[in-house]
Amino acid sequence: MSLANKYRPKVFEDVVGQRFVKKVLMKALDRGEIPHALLFSGPRGIGKTTLARIFAKGLNCELGPTSKPCGKCRFCKEIDEGKSVDVIEIDAASNRGIENVREIQEQIRYMPVARYKVYIVDEVHMLTTEAFNSLLKTLEEPPSYVVFILATTDPHKIPATVLSRLQKFNLKPHGVGDIVERLKYVSAKEGISITDEALRLIAERSSGSLRDALVLLEQASIYADGTITGREVEEMLGVVPDNLYASFMEDVLRGDFKRAYEKVMDITERFSPQDFASGLVRHVERRLTDESWDIPFEERVILLKMALDMETHIRQAYDPYSWIYYDVARMCAFKRVINLDEISRFLGSLPSSPPQKFPSPSENTPPSPVDPIGEIERENPTLAGYLSDATIAKEDDTLYVSVSSATVANRIRDNLELVKKAYGVSHVEIKVGRKENLRDLFGEIKEDWDSA
Repeated sequence: MSLANKYRPKVFEDVVGQRFVKKVLMKALDRGEIPHALLFSGPRGIGKTTLARIFAKGLNCELGPTSKPCGKCRFCKEIDEGKSVDVIEIDAASNRGIENVREIQEQIRYMPVARYKVYIVDEVHMLTTEAFNSLLKTLEEPPSYVVFILATTDPHKIPATVLSRLQKFNLKPHGVGDIVERLKYVSAKEGISITDEALRLIAERSSGSLRDALVLLEQASIYADGTITGREVEEMLGVVPDNLYASFMEDVLRGDFKRAYEKVMDITERFSPQDFASGLVRHVERRLTDESWDIPFEERVILLKMALDMETHIRQAYDPYSWIYYDVARMCAFKRVINLDEISRFLGSLPSSPPQKFPSPSENTPPSPVDPIGEIERENPTLAGYLSDATIAKEDDTLYVSVSSATVANRIRDNLELVKKAYGVSHVEIKVGRKENLRDLFGEIKEDWDSA
């Protein structure tokens, strides 16, 4: 028997995580407030069917309804062994038609042997539209001795008319810490020797699925000779070692595209592109809060987004290597995108540190109006609107105006005398803060890469 089946929880207390769901189900059983139809939704391997079976045991246990089924009576044993005539499990992926629903409707007319007749319908979103329509009335008003427990990995595909008739429970993926604790328990029971690093790697690779984690633990116990180490798990799972990612990220932060790309090519000779990309995401995620990583938090977030983009591109691409070339180049260039000095150099900038206030009035200098734009608005509202959106600074007898387009700049130049009068200056310099051809920017970046 596989570890996933051998250590499938038999009572609520053994279910890992899902505290809210367990609390509601246990209280419903203890109070006798039994819902007639429930929906468990969430990713694979997180306990949907397990909770459904335990709830069914709680309903039909000789001590029940109870949140603590004995596991010893006839009904509990039959449910654990999958032999109960009152707990019917249906795979909607292969029994999805209206004829299958009509068969259920025919069966529910007969009284259960125990206390309740429970239908557990897995992957219920696979039912056809006609099957859902046929099931509506039954879900709304089933016999008092019938309970439907529907499970799905994709609740969005269930019609709203069906969802409105269900008590909905959204199960969460298991945290890495919870999975590690469960794996330690199982390893101790099975006499499996495994390091903490290996447990962490298995937990991370399982993507929140405890069932997947147990399958990987079993696989690792067969693969390893003696104690299961992190290195053996990396080899088994195709996990790229962290030191290779750290070296790759150093080249990225230096903007050294050629070295970074060569390292990725070396890595993908030993590991698949998918393994590299998914591992890079986890590496950057772990380093988000790493105080020893000497880059601003904002840059870490940008790198994480780029790593996620790479993972998506590679997963969906027919030829992942073309995307690797693009995404590695993009990561090496990211500091150019967010560096203000680079933006100023390419897009133009105002004079350094211009004063932001007007000079104090003197006998020889006529006082400037308190609100220059307000004065302009009385004569030319459109011009005032352009100036309100512009960046304006005054230095001595010159007004510096930075606008977003050449069209706006031309409109201001057509009315220079009005601007000079309002601001009390003799000269106005206008700059357009948008580069006309961004290809020049990327062309220069490419030249840097080629000459590196």
